[in-house]
Amino acid sequence: MPINFIAVLDHEHLENTVFLTAFAKSLAKLGDRKGIVIHGDSPYTDRLIQTGMMREDARLRAIKDLNKRLVGLFADQGIPTIGIHGFQKGLLTKQGDDILLNKKAFDAHHDTPNLLISSLVEQNGAPLHVPLPEFSRSISAELDDADILLFSKNEKDEILISESKEKLSWSSLPAGFAETTLPDEFRNFDHPVKLTTATDFANWPSLNKVTKIE
Repeated sequence: MPINFIAVLDHEHLENTVFLTAFAKSLAKLGDRKGIVIHGDSPYTDRLIQTGMMREDARLRAIKDLNKRLVGLFADQGIPTIGIHGFQKGLLTKQGDDILLNKKAFDAHHDTPNLLISSLVEQNGAPLHVPLPEFSRSISAELDDADILLFSKNEKDEILISESKEKLSWSSLPAGFAETTLPDEFRNFDHPVKLTTATDFANWPSLNKVTKIE
C-alpha cells in the first residue's frame, strides 16, 4: 500500500486536547491506512526537566509517554493503531547526515490500520532524538516524497466556513503568516508541505482548506 501522506503532530498541538480529538475523529473517517502519523516531544519535556531530569532523559521519556497516550486516544475513537519508535526493530537509523528507513521492517506493519511513529531513531545502538522537521523531511524522502501534512496553529482556520486553496512560496510568505499559522518548529522548513486543519483532514485527499507551500 503506497503511503500518500505523513501527518505531523507538532510540539504545540500535542498539548491541545481539542485538536487531538478532532484529529483522531478525522483519522477514523479515513478508513484503511493511507498514510502515517509522526510526532516528537511536547511541552511535557519541560515539565519533566523542572522535576530535575536532564533534558535528553526528559525528552526520551516524554516522547515514549506521548506515543502511548496517543495510541490510547486513538483507541477511544475506535481507531486501531500501532505505536512504534523509530529506533525499534531497526526501523529508522541515523547514519551521518542521513536517516534511513528499513523498508522490510516498515512493510512488516503493512496491514496495520494506522501507524504512529515517534522521532526517536537509532544511532550506534541507542535512541536518538531527531528534530521533527528533519524527521519529516527524511521520512518523506524515504517514502517516495509522500505529502507532509502540517496543521494550522491559527484556531480561526478551524471554524472558517469559506474554502481556501492557496499556493504559497517559502521564499515569499505573506507578512505574519509564519508566526500566526505555521507550527513554530516549521517556520523555516523550506520544503513542500500542505497546511490544513484537524477537521478538514477527514476529507483527504480532497482537502477543502489547504495551503500548499513550496
